[in-house]
Amino acid sequence: MIASSTEKIKSARTLAFEALYEIFEKNAYANLTIQRILRRIPLKKEERHLLTELIYGVCRKYNYCLWLINLISDRPMSKIHPVVRILLLLGIYQIVFLDRIPDSAAVNETVKIAKRITHVGNVKFINGVLRNFLRRRESLVLPDSTFDRVFYESLIYNQPEWLIQFFEKKYGMEQSKKILKAFNTVPDTCIIVNTLKITTDAIKKQLKLKNISVEDIPYIQEGLSIKTGADTLFSEFLQTGLLYVQTASSMIPAKVLGPDAGDHVLDMCAAPGSKTTHIAALMGNRGSIDAWDVYPHKVKLIKDNAKRLGISIIHTEVRDSVKPLPFLYETYDKVLLDAPCSGLGVLGHKVELRWRRKESDLSVFPPLQKQLIEQAAKYTKTGGVLVYSTCTLNPDENEHIINEFLSLHSEFAPEEFNFPVLGKSLNGMMTLYPDLVRSDGFFVAKLRKVSHEA
Repeated sequence: MIASSTEKIKSARTLAFEALYEIFEKNAYANLTIQRILRRIPLKKEERHLLTELIYGVCRKYNYCLWLINLISDRPMSKIHPVVRILLLLGIYQIVFLDRIPDSAAVNETVKIAKRITHVGNVKFINGVLRNFLRRRESLVLPDSTFDRVFYESLIYNQPEWLIQFFEKKYGMEQSKKILKAFNTVPDTCIIVNTLKITTDAIKKQLKLKNISVEDIPYIQEGLSIKTGADTLFSEFLQTGLLYVQTASSMIPAKVLGPDAGDHVLDMCAAPGSKTTHIAALMGNRGSIDAWDVYPHKVKLIKDNAKRLGISIIHTEVRDSVKPLPFLYETYDKVLLDAPCSGLGVLGHKVELRWRRKESDLSVFPPLQKQLIEQAAKYTKTGGVLVYSTCTLNPDENEHIINEFLSLHSEFAPEEFNFPVLGKSLNGMMTLYPDLVRSDGFFVAKLRKVSHEA
């Protein structure tokens, strides 16, 4: 149904439509899709900005925009073809949320794309729905929150209803609202400086010359938050090897691990390698790091990233970390287990995940996490450190995993740590709420192996 465009350089709206189709119909990741487009196509600055705004915006406001379409369409959503649905979302989002774009332009440009990729019946339908919305928009009001509070909040916070109820149950209503609000705040793009090649001050100067303004991340010395110019960063800077795009929260596990030069380190679930390369930089590229992942294409990402950053101490291997390797037991000074998880902490920058994850998915992860931490414990030397981390906000995958592990392993003890702004750990554990860190929600636990296994 989708035909390729004959334009030499497609418009931001056309590219946004194609990206959204990939995201919603083929399970592509929004951030990776945007990066791929910006590397491939030389868009002007204004077009780059519009592209990212449309993709992230539609993903973030998906629930609310669908609700509006349902109110004004004479077709049920189940009868609307995905191409048509995505074009309607694109048009509605521009009308409702982008004040600088005239309503007429939002409608006309959406219809123009429709004429190139679908039949005349769909074009007329899209045009009719959008113009109907313009006529009726003032009469379309949110439902009464007292009638169905959870449904109302699902529209306000643009989250599925089950997830709102889940966070309220686990963290209480007040903290839940802070979390949900943070997930709908556009996060800054953050970078970690490759201190093996350049200092933080020196990269700041280079970025300034390209009109990229940055801010220090107060709890990570080598971390920077991009305030303006992120599109230039993606199109011009990523291949230099001087920096790496990484969320601020995900910089914390390597710092908690505290690797020293000369250490023998294991990163059990390493792809795409951002934490692995951070560990290597903290070690001054001296020592050795074994980096494992179960997928060959992801292991290639680790290799490629290490090469680009000039790191030589990372040894990658395709390996299922659940399966034991007894000859490596008690051989690592430091072990990082950044465990596979439900990802309920990254809904701010992986905006599409909120619409993919189901409540039934949550039960899948704890059994796997328990298997992995059992193996991680065996690889850790006596006197060594084991760090367990996830990018989720789910006590069943975080605190409960660690508390159960400690009850079964008297040879391990929690070790406290602290960070500026974030404060101190509690029993060696810290939950990083997105509203506090202005980044992803995360969980980190630090354990030291104080004796041989009983």
